[in-house]
Amino acid sequence: MPFKIPAFVTAKIVYLFALLVFVAILSLTIINIKTNGTPSESPPPAPQVDQAPKVAQETKNPKVETIVKSAQNLPGKYAIYIKDLKTQNTYELNSAEVFGAASVYKLAVMYATYDAIEKGKLKKSDVLSSTKTSLDQKISGMQNPASPTPTPIISYTVENALNLMITISDNYSALLLAEKLGWANMDKLMEQQGFAEINLVGANSPNVTSRSTGALLEKIYKKEAVTKNYSEEMINLLLGQKVNDRIPKYLPADIKVAHKTGELETIRNDAGIVYGKKGDYIFVFLSDTKNPLDASETIATLSKQIFEELEK
Repeated sequence: MPFKIPAFVTAKIVYLFALLVFVAILSLTIINIKTNGTPSESPPPAPQVDQAPKVAQETKNPKVETIVKSAQNLPGKYAIYIKDLKTQNTYELNSAEVFGAASVYKLAVMYATYDAIEKGKLKKSDVLSSTKTSLDQKISGMQNPASPTPTPIISYTVENALNLMITISDNYSALLLAEKLGWANMDKLMEQQGFAEINLVGANSPNVTSRSTGALLEKIYKKEAVTKNYSEEMINLLLGQKVNDRIPKYLPADIKVAHKTGELETIRNDAGIVYGKKGDYIFVFLSDTKNPLDASETIATLSKQIFEELEK
């Protein structure tokens, strides 16, 4: 007769087996948790940052480079500074060399005058006066001895002096403003504004470099000279220039040029902002030659050639 396992024993065996299975599963679960730790959340995706597209700077125009460099073969001395204000490319010849400023120094006087107006040191309606003899002697570099006879009085408001100084290069107006402001004060202002190579005091002053003159004009162009409104007034004065035998001479009639000329003995200069159709430009030409009339024509011709290449 086969051995029969009692029912209660069978039940206990099943119970123990189930308990062992449960314990085994529980142990495996605990081991898994200890091994892997709490599953971490996946990191959020990195935010997308909009970046301005990189604009590759255009290479310099080799034809403009050639035209500018050609001036080194001309009789006399030339300094040239051309800047394409759209591409930021510059074309330079002797741009760090010091030249006599002639009336180009009046750009600094204009700048300093508006600075004084903005600071409340001067008003446009203020009247500036001096004797003609005194002004003539300062222009010629003489001392100012007492005149035995009365001389005419030269008198302008600050506003009128600014206009005459820039548009017709009136020397009396420039001297009245400069004497009122102080030559040393204006020179210090130029240095503070980043135009250290525009010298209004010292030996052989006033003198300038073409690159420093260009930097001053660029600040005016950007409406960063003194204030936006005064920068615009400066541009309007320069647009009213009456002497146009250099930079503007051979440019198209509808091209505006805000500029200031300078001439004295062997010096012929011109510096300005050229408003083209495809871009705006800074043109600065300084020259010291034995034939200044030829130099004026050379500046006019070079301006035409350079402008045409930049506008292509």
